[in-house]
Amino acid sequence: MGAGAGAIRRAACAAADRACAAARGARRALARFAPRPSAFGAAADAEAAAVRAVRNLRTFRFHYAALQWALLLASLAPRHRASMLFLMAASKGLLLYGGLLRVFPNSALLRRLLDRRLVALVFVALVLADLAAAGAIANLLAALAVGVPVIVLHASFRVRDDLEGPSLPSPAAENGEEETAAVVEKKEDGDVEAGPTRRSMAAAPRSPK
Repeated sequence: MGAGAGAIRRAACAAADRACAAARGARRALARFAPRPSAFGAAADAEAAAVRAVRNLRTFRFHYAALQWALLLASLAPRHRASMLFLMAASKGLLLYGGLLRVFPNSALLRRLLDRRLVALVFVALVLADLAAAGAIANLLAALAVGVPVIVLHASFRVRDDLEGPSLPSPAAENGEEETAAVVEKKEDGDVEAGPTRRSMAAAPRSPK
Protein backbone atom coordinates (compact mmCIF):
# COMPACT_ATOMS: atom_id res chain seq x y z
CA MET A 1 0.00 0.00 0.00
CA GLY A 2 2.77 2.43 0.96
CA ALA A 3 4.69 1.76 -2.25
CA GLY A 4 1.53 2.18 -4.33
CA ALA A 5 0.66 5.44 -2.60
CA GLY A 6 4.21 6.70 -3.15
CA ALA A 7 4.05 5.85 -6.85
CA ILE A 8 0.72 7.64 -7.20
CA ARG A 9 2.11 10.64 -5.36
CA ARG A 10 5.19 10.76 -7.62
CA ALA A 11 3.03 10.45 -10.72
CA ALA A 12 0.79 13.27 -9.51
CA CYS A 13 3.82 15.46 -8.77
CA ALA A 14 5.26 14.72 -12.23
CA ALA A 15 1.94 15.59 -13.87
CA ALA A 16 1.74 18.82 -11.88
CA ASP A 17 5.31 19.72 -12.90
CA ARG A 18 4.49 19.08 -16.55
CA ALA A 19 1.37 21.21 -16.28
CA CYS A 20 3.33 24.04 -14.66
CA ALA A 21 6.03 23.82 -17.33
CA ALA A 22 3.39 23.90 -20.06
CA ALA A 23 1.75 26.93 -18.42
CA ARG A 24 5.09 28.74 -18.19
CA GLY A 25 5.84 27.93 -21.82
CA ALA A 26 2.43 29.23 -22.90
CA ARG A 27 2.93 32.40 -20.89
CA ARG A 28 6.36 33.01 -22.44
CA ALA A 29 4.97 32.37 -25.92
CA LEU A 30 2.12 34.80 -25.29
CA ALA A 31 4.51 37.42 -23.89
CA ARG A 32 6.71 37.04 -26.97
CA PHE A 33 3.73 37.28 -29.30
CA ALA A 34 2.25 40.46 -27.74
CA PRO A 35 4.53 41.70 -24.94
CA ARG A 36 3.42 45.34 -24.52
CA PRO A 37 1.65 48.11 -26.44
CA SER A 38 4.96 49.82 -27.20
CA ALA A 39 6.03 46.76 -29.23
CA PHE A 40 3.62 47.78 -31.99
CA GLY A 41 4.14 50.65 -34.38
CA ALA A 42 3.57 51.72 -37.94
CA ALA A 43 6.37 51.24 -40.47
CA ALA A 44 7.98 54.17 -42.24
CA ASP A 45 6.66 53.19 -45.67
CA ALA A 46 5.01 50.34 -47.55
CA GLU A 47 8.32 48.63 -48.35
CA ALA A 48 9.38 48.63 -44.70
CA ALA A 49 5.97 47.26 -43.71
CA ALA A 50 6.31 44.42 -46.25
CA VAL A 51 9.79 43.52 -45.01
CA ARG A 52 8.61 43.56 -41.41
CA ALA A 53 5.57 41.42 -42.26
CA VAL A 54 7.71 38.77 -44.00
CA ARG A 55 10.12 38.63 -41.05
CA ASN A 56 7.31 38.37 -38.53
CA LEU A 57 5.60 35.65 -40.56
CA ARG A 58 8.79 33.62 -40.39
CA THR A 59 9.36 34.30 -36.70
CA PHE A 60 5.79 33.86 -35.44
CA ARG A 61 4.60 31.20 -37.89
CA PHE A 62 3.83 28.74 -35.10
CA HIS A 63 1.95 31.42 -33.14
CA TYR A 64 -0.13 32.28 -36.19
CA ALA A 65 -0.83 28.61 -36.92
CA ALA A 66 -1.90 28.03 -33.31
CA LEU A 67 -4.17 31.08 -33.44
CA GLN A 68 -5.81 29.98 -36.67
CA TRP A 69 -6.17 26.40 -35.40
CA ALA A 70 -7.79 27.60 -32.16
CA LEU A 71 -10.27 29.71 -34.12
CA LEU A 72 -11.16 26.73 -36.34
CA LEU A 73 -11.72 24.43 -33.35
CA ALA A 74 -13.81 27.09 -31.60
CA SER A 75 -16.00 27.46 -34.68
CA LEU A 76 -16.55 23.69 -34.78
CA ALA A 77 -17.42 23.32 -31.08
CA PRO A 78 -21.16 24.17 -31.17
CA ARG A 79 -22.40 21.89 -33.97
CA HIS A 80 -19.49 19.75 -35.19
CA ARG A 81 -17.99 18.29 -32.05
CA ALA A 82 -17.04 15.02 -33.75
CA SER A 83 -14.98 16.93 -36.32
CA MET A 84 -13.44 19.01 -33.55
CA LEU A 85 -12.36 15.87 -31.67
CA PHE A 86 -10.98 14.32 -34.87
CA LEU A 87 -8.95 17.45 -35.65
CA MET A 88 -7.65 17.59 -32.09
CA ALA A 89 -6.49 13.97 -32.40
CA ALA A 90 -4.87 14.75 -35.76
CA SER A 91 -3.07 17.74 -34.26
CA LYS A 92 -1.76 15.53 -31.45
CA GLY A 93 -0.33 13.21 -34.07
CA LEU A 94 1.34 16.15 -35.80
CA LEU A 95 2.80 17.31 -32.48
CA LEU A 96 4.08 13.79 -31.86
CA TYR A 97 5.83 13.86 -35.23
CA GLY A 98 7.42 17.20 -34.35
CA GLY A 99 8.57 15.82 -31.01
CA LEU A 100 10.16 12.81 -32.73
CA LEU A 101 12.01 15.17 -35.08
CA ARG A 102 13.44 17.01 -32.09
CA VAL A 103 14.42 13.84 -30.25
CA PHE A 104 15.89 12.16 -33.35
CA PRO A 105 17.06 15.03 -35.59
CA ASN A 106 19.38 12.78 -37.67
CA SER A 107 16.95 9.90 -38.22
CA ALA A 108 16.95 8.78 -41.85
CA LEU A 109 13.51 7.21 -41.40
CA LEU A 110 11.93 10.50 -40.33
CA ARG A 111 13.83 12.60 -42.86
CA ARG A 112 13.32 10.45 -45.94
CA LEU A 113 10.23 8.29 -45.51
CA LEU A 114 8.27 10.82 -43.44
CA ASP A 115 9.30 14.09 -45.01
CA ARG A 116 7.96 17.27 -43.42
CA ARG A 117 6.24 18.43 -46.57
CA LEU A 118 4.62 15.04 -47.06
CA VAL A 119 3.36 15.00 -43.46
CA ALA A 120 2.04 18.56 -43.77
CA LEU A 121 0.29 17.71 -47.06
CA VAL A 122 -1.35 14.62 -45.54
CA PHE A 123 -2.44 16.64 -42.50
CA VAL A 124 -4.02 19.38 -44.61
CA ALA A 125 -5.74 16.77 -46.79
CA LEU A 126 -7.19 15.05 -43.71
CA VAL A 127 -8.44 18.36 -42.32
CA LEU A 128 -10.10 19.38 -45.57
CA ALA A 129 -11.63 15.92 -46.08
CA ASP A 130 -13.07 15.89 -42.55
CA LEU A 131 -14.49 19.40 -42.89
CA ALA A 132 -16.00 18.58 -46.27
CA ALA A 133 -17.55 15.37 -44.95
CA ALA A 134 -19.01 17.20 -41.96
CA GLY A 135 -20.26 20.11 -44.07
CA ALA A 136 -18.11 22.53 -42.09
CA ILE A 137 -16.35 24.38 -44.93
CA ALA A 138 -18.27 27.49 -43.88
CA ASN A 139 -16.67 27.19 -40.44
CA LEU A 140 -13.23 27.10 -42.04
CA LEU A 141 -13.99 30.18 -44.11
CA ALA A 142 -15.32 31.99 -41.03
CA ALA A 143 -12.19 31.11 -39.05
CA LEU A 144 -10.01 32.37 -41.90
CA ALA A 145 -12.05 35.56 -42.17
CA VAL A 146 -11.39 36.27 -38.49
CA GLY A 147 -7.81 35.03 -38.22
CA VAL A 148 -6.17 36.29 -41.41
CA PRO A 149 -6.79 40.02 -40.77
CA VAL A 150 -5.48 39.63 -37.21
CA ILE A 151 -2.35 37.88 -38.50
CA VAL A 152 -1.76 40.50 -41.20
CA LEU A 153 -2.14 43.36 -38.74
CA HIS A 154 0.14 41.72 -36.18
CA ALA A 155 2.80 40.93 -38.78
CA SER A 156 2.68 44.48 -40.14
CA PHE A 157 2.77 46.37 -36.84
CA ARG A 158 4.76 44.08 -34.52
CA VAL A 159 8.15 45.72 -33.93
CA ARG A 160 11.10 43.61 -32.84
CA ASP A 161 14.50 45.12 -32.13
CA ASP A 162 16.40 41.98 -33.09
CA LEU A 163 14.65 41.87 -36.48
CA GLU A 164 14.98 45.53 -37.36
CA GLY A 165 18.11 46.88 -38.94
CA PRO A 166 20.84 48.55 -36.88
CA SER A 167 19.96 52.05 -35.77
CA LEU A 168 21.77 54.92 -37.44
CA PRO A 169 24.09 57.01 -35.25
CA SER A 170 22.71 60.34 -34.12
CA PRO A 171 24.20 63.64 -35.38
CA ALA A 172 25.43 64.45 -31.87
CA ALA A 173 27.36 61.19 -31.73
CA GLU A 174 28.83 61.84 -35.17
CA ASN A 175 29.92 65.34 -34.12
CA GLY A 176 31.49 63.92 -30.97
CA GLU A 177 33.41 61.35 -32.99
CA GLU A 178 34.61 64.05 -35.39
CA GLU A 179 35.79 66.24 -32.49
CA THR A 180 37.62 63.30 -30.92
CA ALA A 181 39.29 62.50 -34.24
CA ALA A 182 40.34 66.15 -34.63
CA VAL A 183 41.89 66.22 -31.15
CA VAL A 184 43.78 63.00 -31.81
CA GLU A 185 45.00 64.35 -35.13
CA LYS A 186 46.19 67.57 -33.50
CA LYS A 187 48.02 65.60 -30.85
CA GLU A 188 49.68 63.46 -33.49
CA ASP A 189 50.68 66.59 -35.45
CA GLY A 190 52.13 68.12 -32.29
CA ASP A 191 54.15 64.99 -31.63
CA VAL A 192 55.47 65.02 -35.18
CA GLU A 193 56.41 68.67 -34.95
CA ALA A 194 57.92 68.33 -31.50
CA GLY A 195 59.76 65.15 -32.37
CA PRO A 196 62.61 66.70 -34.46
CA THR A 197 63.07 69.44 -31.86
CA ARG A 198 63.61 66.90 -29.11
CA ARG A 199 65.90 64.85 -31.30
CA SER A 200 67.87 67.94 -32.35
CA MET A 201 68.23 68.99 -28.72
CA ALA A 202 69.48 65.55 -27.82
CA ALA A 203 71.94 65.54 -30.72
CA ALA A 204 73.31 69.07 -30.03
CA PRO A 205 76.63 69.15 -28.11
CA ARG A 206 76.39 70.25 -24.55
CA SER A 207 78.45 73.26 -23.50
CA PRO A 208 81.09 72.55 -20.87
CA LYS A 209 80.32 73.89 -17.46
